[in-house]
Amino acid sequence: MKRIIGIVLALIIALSGVLPVFAASEHNPETCEDVPVIVVRGMDFGGLYTDVGTENQAAAIRADVGFIIANVFKGLFGTALTLSLDPTINAVAAIASNIFEYIKMNPDGTSKHKVGAIRYPLAAENYDALCQGIDSEYGMARTMIEEIGDHAYYFNYDWRIDPFVVADEINEMVETALRETGHDKVNIACCSMGGVMTLAYLTEYGYEKVNRVCFMSSTFCGAQVASDLLAGQLEIAPDTLYNIAYDATADIPVVGTLMKALKFIGAFRLVSALAGMITDKYLVSVSDQVLYPVFGGTLTFWALVQPEDRQAAIDFILKGQPEKHPELYTKIQALWAMIDGRNALLDEMLENGVQIAVVAHYDTPLIPVFEGASMNGDGILETYQMSGYATVAPYGKTLGDDYFAENPEYLSPDRVVDLSTAILPEYTYIIKGAPHVGGTYGTDYADFFRWLMTYDGEEFYAGINPDYPRFMVSGDDLSLNAF
Repeated sequence: MKRIIGIVLALIIALSGVLPVFAASEHNPETCEDVPVIVVRGMDFGGLYTDVGTENQAAAIRADVGFIIANVFKGLFGTALTLSLDPTINAVAAIASNIFEYIKMNPDGTSKHKVGAIRYPLAAENYDALCQGIDSEYGMARTMIEEIGDHAYYFNYDWRIDPFVVADEINEMVETALRETGHDKVNIACCSMGGVMTLAYLTEYGYEKVNRVCFMSSTFCGAQVASDLLAGQLEIAPDTLYNIAYDATADIPVVGTLMKALKFIGAFRLVSALAGMITDKYLVSVSDQVLYPVFGGTLTFWALVQPEDRQAAIDFILKGQPEKHPELYTKIQALWAMIDGRNALLDEMLENGVQIAVVAHYDTPLIPVFEGASMNGDGILETYQMSGYATVAPYGKTLGDDYFAENPEYLSPDRVVDLSTAILPEYTYIIKGAPHVGGTYGTDYADFFRWLMTYDGEEFYAGINPDYPRFMVSGDDLSLNAF
């Protein structure tokens, strides 16, 4: 018996020394082909909370029903009494200010209140919300969990704060992924607002630990909607108003016909004219009450301002006096320097073996409240910026039969998008009809995303896989087909 016990103990001791070797080899990059993937999500407007992670956690954007009712009556009664819209506009501004109170920023670009986002610091497979995800980034996370298991990570953040602060947090996740998996590089999928956040990471920390970056419907070249918002270039144009009304109702023939009739009789022009009168009179006062306190200190939005709109944004939000906001303006200038250095950085990354893909969508109208809303887009962002400055026809139009593309290979078959002018045309995919960040789990688009993040070939450019050509068309079910 003693001999048997001795043999068993010897085996246990021997195995105790061998098992760690087996465990370590699972994450040895020399034998493991799964490069860690980090999904950097986009802006989750409703994803901020006060007292996050505690029993008192509550949505940061919330409505005080009593306050709203009181101000509605106050505004309407004041308008009826004075025959002026002033009381109603002031009431609406007060309601908006109240709803957005907890996402307001300080004059230096820091959060006014203690607000945060739900974090996922461990591998994505540790979280039920990600393992069961369906739409957009959640669907992407689930796809990666099923494909590469504990090599999948999901990065969430407070979208309001300085992208360079978010960059520090992205760096922490990169280091975590490398430490836990034993690899020396990661693949990053940056979605929507995650594009500018990832650009900040690459600017601040370099690309030595990055194997591949995929910009998915991203803001790596800014966003016209944010640019116009901060520059005070707000407008409800009749054509853009009709575009979104018709697009939302076209599946119902009777309603779609009604929208066409309303356009014919000038109803959309009338609404636009009334909105213009209100905007002209009240834009500055509403900006002072709502736009500046809520969005004026949101550094992320400043990072998205287009170079040609920078001075207009300074004039509108900062009243042309940036010296009165020294801390905020210093941070803004750092972000603009980052944007100005983007093209050189991306070229340098490509030269040093980092693989890059850009995925942009078009053929969905934009929200008709800003001057650039006639641009083509995916319902949220503009194709022009998402694609890295391709030449794009306005929504509902083409570039014309007589349009000449510098490189015909880069012209979409329907003559709407010309990638010849994009900063990375060789690495850019254009998908007609796909929604913003279309990674819904179980769809063709999810399979496309899976391939983008796990393909292990040395060459990586748009169209290298015949299943996913440079130009594709998406169905309502996110099926993908060649044009």
